[in-house]
Amino acid sequence: MELTRPRYIVLFTAVGLASGLLAQERVQIVDAVFPGSFDGKDDGLVSRLVDDLTGEPIAGAEVFLVTESETPIGGEFWFDASATSDADGFVRIARPARPRGWDLVVMRHPVRGTVATTYAGPVWRIGRTFAVPVRVLDWLGKPAPGAVVGLCGGCGHTPDIVTATADNEGVALMIGIDPRQDICDLYVQKPGLHFFYDSVRWRPGDPPMDVRCAQSVVQTGKVVDHLGKPIGGAFVGGGSRHRGPWARTAADGSFAVVGAEQGECPHTVVLPGGHKFSVDSASRYPVTITIPDPSDPEAHEAAIDVPTRREAEETAVPTKVVAVRVANAPSTELAFEVAYPGAGRDDERLAAGHVEIPQAGPFVLTVHDDSTPIWNPREFPFDDARAVGETIDVTWAPDARVVARAKDAAGRPISVHTRWLASAQIGFRRSGAKDDGPDHFAVFADGNIALQRREGWSLLEIAADAGDVPPRVLWVHVPRPASPQPTAMLGDIVLGGAPQLRVVDAEGRPLANAKVGFRRPGWHEVGSRTEGELDAAGAWLGPDLHAGDAVEVTLADADVPTRMVLAGNGPWTIAPARGELVVRLVDASGAAVDGAVTVGDHSEAGRGEVTLRGLPPGRARLFVGAKGRRSAIVDVVVGEGRTTVRVELPPR
Repeated sequence: MELTRPRYIVLFTAVGLASGLLAQERVQIVDAVFPGSFDGKDDGLVSRLVDDLTGEPIAGAEVFLVTESETPIGGEFWFDASATSDADGFVRIARPARPRGWDLVVMRHPVRGTVATTYAGPVWRIGRTFAVPVRVLDWLGKPAPGAVVGLCGGCGHTPDIVTATADNEGVALMIGIDPRQDICDLYVQKPGLHFFYDSVRWRPGDPPMDVRCAQSVVQTGKVVDHLGKPIGGAFVGGGSRHRGPWARTAADGSFAVVGAEQGECPHTVVLPGGHKFSVDSASRYPVTITIPDPSDPEAHEAAIDVPTRREAEETAVPTKVVAVRVANAPSTELAFEVAYPGAGRDDERLAAGHVEIPQAGPFVLTVHDDSTPIWNPREFPFDDARAVGETIDVTWAPDARVVARAKDAAGRPISVHTRWLASAQIGFRRSGAKDDGPDHFAVFADGNIALQRREGWSLLEIAADAGDVPPRVLWVHVPRPASPQPTAMLGDIVLGGAPQLRVVDAEGRPLANAKVGFRRPGWHEVGSRTEGELDAAGAWLGPDLHAGDAVEVTLADADVPTRMVLAGNGPWTIAPARGELVVRLVDASGAAVDGAVTVGDHSEAGRGEVTLRGLPPGRARLFVGAKGRRSAIVDVVVGEGRTTVRVELPPR
């Protein structure tokens, strides 16, 4: 099937005049396919690319269909098919000649950046992208200049879609990525570092995200055949993850696997023809891996020329026991952990307040406050244990402070209580621990708020102790404890002022029962939002809104939400649209046809009739697709009430 051809027929029809809601529409019958023309991956990809906030189509985006690779190499990008979105944002790609279609869809745009998804859908919403700074650190917490960071948008078997190299401070700038896309994983490539593998944890306004890599040993060697001849272009895999890490042999058979975990070894070799061999774990490097005689089809294990890890005798790292003293400790219930190359398990026989460290070489001491279930440790790196005597003295850096002044609408201080509602920090929980602490609920009679909080974004509610005044709910960015300015200064927080947002109908009457939410660039995944309540006057009671937020209002009887991107400082007013469009899909005899209608950033499928409620009045362009039939582009004028359109779709 051809995906695009420019031929079309233009029809002018008059429909629904009895209702007085539609005088004329223009129907163009075209050969181009639209959503509804295909049955998913069985035929190919047809999707409309739109901005997640505004719904505007994205033209000129290059789109790639990617299938997984069993031997992915970090930093390399591959694809099976590609196309560019047209002026209306539509991209059309024929199904790749593979049994399973594709696994990942990647979009690249000179302005919109690079994003990926495992499912594009009839409408593919594209989130805003940012230059995301990540700071690559080694296991001692020192910058790792020259480290290459790759962003993977799918399973580890899919390619890096964006890469960046760390500067002298260890900071790599990931340009044009959506930090909140569905899968947003980072992989690091640098000799001596583990490849990391974790998701992006960054929001606009954050300092560089720390990418702390464990130690690793570069696994070197060569691959030869049973006659000793080098094998080039083979893949050598170390570790047990999808990403491996993998390396490709050079023409002389040499390889270097970078990023495997301590104790992991190259365990797989895949020849250029796809034949796979398992490899026993080597005890040291370099190692020569010999592929068995291909005349033996039952041979699936390769040989190595060094002792295996089972055969080699492990040598324990010489250690010593020292005491630990913590100044400014948050409690008397402290726990200690020590990490160093070759470290064994913690020795529970040690006396309280003591740890086992190596006699020489670097190590890291981690101190945790066990009086709280929240994981909130402090780490202390040491370059050489030989400089450590019988006691380690460290100082606990307290959590950062949050300071604000609560005032009423007249500017007078008022008594308030505060409550932490949520934390955006990921990975701080242990055993389902709740985000509670000594400052979870606090009262400040004079309005001068002073709290301590773990680093990251947290949602703080500030409520007046008297009067019928709605509380303020705001996201607070808390700096790192040891940062140059470990205090978040919020300034004056006014309670009782004019509401930021009101939702009303066309006559200005409040719509207290409407569903309202907002999405913030870099904060929300595409299509998701934070919802809030409205009071009886239609005033927003949710978290503070900012310019650039997209507010969505959905009525109970509407399919399409009304969306507005906030500009300026407010206050803002939104009146949801109430236009209703009925599209009748028929063949030449008037019989119902299965199809889909795409308008703006919304697509709806149905048999014989598709109804869209909540459209704004004015001109609208519809794109109609049906499997096995030619498509239609319909220009209509949507009224305040119901508008009806009849679209006859001839066979393709």
